[in-house]
Amino acid sequence: MRKLFYLIYRFLIHLYKRPLPAIASLLSMLLLFLMFDLVWISSLSVDKYYDQVLAEVDMEIFLEDNLSDSMLTLITDGLKDLKGIESFEFISKDDARARLHALMGMDLLEGLDENPLPKSILITFDRHFITSRYLNNAEVSLRKFKGVSEIFYPRFWLEKAESNRLLVSRSVFVIGIVIFLAAVLNLLYSVRLSVKTYDEELRQHRLLGAGKTFLSIPFIFEGIFYSLAAFVVGGLIIFYVVNNFTIRNFEVVLPSRIDIISACLAALLVGTIGGYIGVRRSL
Repeated sequence: MRKLFYLIYRFLIHLYKRPLPAIASLLSMLLLFLMFDLVWISSLSVDKYYDQVLAEVDMEIFLEDNLSDSMLTLITDGLKDLKGIESFEFISKDDARARLHALMGMDLLEGLDENPLPKSILITFDRHFITSRYLNNAEVSLRKFKGVSEIFYPRFWLEKAESNRLLVSRSVFVIGIVIFLAAVLNLLYSVRLSVKTYDEELRQHRLLGAGKTFLSIPFIFEGIFYSLAAFVVGGLIIFYVVNNFTIRNFEVVLPSRIDIISACLAALLVGTIGGYIGVRRSL
């Protein structure tokens, strides 16, 4: 325990004797973590936005005018057997006219002798099944029923949304790797400069029999401190900005507690790796 306190003391002495390089290292790490936090939160917010929009995606089956009740029963029974359907609603010609009236604010069919709007069935899917692949397969299955004239759902928009979500996920992954490497290299350089500052003192300790591991620990603590301090300060800045900044009709999503703990462990790993490589290449 006495050795541990001594190593922590040596680490604090390193910071005290080199305040400007320590502040510069801390600020550079803070900038890197702020960049990652912004990209991370943006990704979570965009993903939540797409979830909200996709939850409103439905499919409408338009039926032939001469469809018999028995065929309609066969179609509805088939829908009950189709996996992923949350609910469905039959829309008669009069219901379709009422929906059009509510949408447009006026009766566009007034004066016509016959209602030209088709009967249809509006299908709502479970959120986990709203994918372009599944809805395409569902369309193929539903077209096999007699009496189905047309099927509509936002196919091309859905494919584009899925492509955008995949692009965002890959971008976050690539940016995360770049920031990880940049943080490790930044810590490596900072720790190497710190080691060179105490080069003569370290040489004397080596002559007195101190091992590399013992001499390395204060510098590894230094790397961990830069990383964790930058992570905490960056997180506090982000939380402050998010709590005092709102975007109309767009929800900013913060990471969960488990994600924050995982990110904290990742910052600890970055500091350990950067400090270890920096000091081992210098001693």
